[in-house]
Amino acid sequence: MTKIETQAAGVSIQGLTLSFGNTHVLKGIDLEIKQGEFFAFLGPSGSGKSTLLRAIAGFGPTPGGKILIGGDEVAHLPPWKRNVGMVFQSYALWPHMTVRQNVSFGLEERKIATPEINNRVDAALDMVGLLDLADRRPSQLSGGQQQRIALARTIVIEPRVLLLDEPLSNLDANLRVQMRRDIRELQQKLKLTTIFVTHDQEEANTISDRMAVLDQGVIQQIGTPVELYDKPHNLFVANFLGTVNVLAGELHETGGETVFRTKGGTTIPFDKAGKDVRSIIFRPQNVRISDDPIASNGNNTAMSGRVIHMEFLGSIVRYAIDVSGETILVDDPHHKGNKVHQVGASVGLLVANDQVMALGI
Repeated sequence: MTKIETQAAGVSIQGLTLSFGNTHVLKGIDLEIKQGEFFAFLGPSGSGKSTLLRAIAGFGPTPGGKILIGGDEVAHLPPWKRNVGMVFQSYALWPHMTVRQNVSFGLEERKIATPEINNRVDAALDMVGLLDLADRRPSQLSGGQQQRIALARTIVIEPRVLLLDEPLSNLDANLRVQMRRDIRELQQKLKLTTIFVTHDQEEANTISDRMAVLDQGVIQQIGTPVELYDKPHNLFVANFLGTVNVLAGELHETGGETVFRTKGGTTIPFDKAGKDVRSIIFRPQNVRISDDPIASNGNNTAMSGRVIHMEFLGSIVRYAIDVSGETILVDDPHHKGNKVHQVGASVGLLVANDQVMALGI
């Protein structure tokens, strides 16, 4: 059987701007995506991530700036001359066509010879595990199968870049997990440059090599999922990539030692901070909770507070603790037989100092 062969290309975006009327949607985007990389655009609704993806594909108004694919400037080319493949959120399958006809459509439009079309369609359907369903229509398939058909229709044209616009949002939770694994496996098999748009940080974390977090048409930070989670550049990134505690305050010199003093009066040693620090952040899983007060030591800072909210989430119990008027979230791993601290209970907390990060806002 013929193999699907792709010529993966890197993508370079330079000074990209785009407006709809007086609304500036993309504001000076600079981005380098490596050949064969799985890259995610992550951000809330209205952040510009889908608009950026569609600009790469060639849909919508011509943007300012440059879009290079494999070194070729494509910003002024129509979509069909860019050799990219796009999978839409809605799948966009032809309901009156069979699976085979849907997948072969793009090749027929390119005037490929019939024997080659048949071979490439068989290869694409085999890769997504649906060769046996080639004669069915989309209405006879499940949501996950329709998504696979949309993928097959895209990879069969052997694009230089695969673009995925929230492709899993119409699937139920369990199927989303399976499909993202399948997409990642397919991408690795084809070594295909892939750009994935999502508002779901778990999806971006689990599927991408690197990602860009966008807000209001501006890239806030680029990096691997671990880099962005552990070392966010600002409060937006920290909050968007998981739950975070934020305590406002300022630095003080106490007995020759630099400490951060929160507005509630808690002090945390902070010898790596700059003078412009205005807040500190730490993740709920980096806080230990106890029935009794816990003493501070060189590596941890102790606090005392009262439980004001409790949620049992199965693998963890999430507590909201009032500490001198500030709310601190704690994720306590749950094991059978563990005590659950009830609302109103007095508790001791211990924060690991090396897990505390400084922000200048």
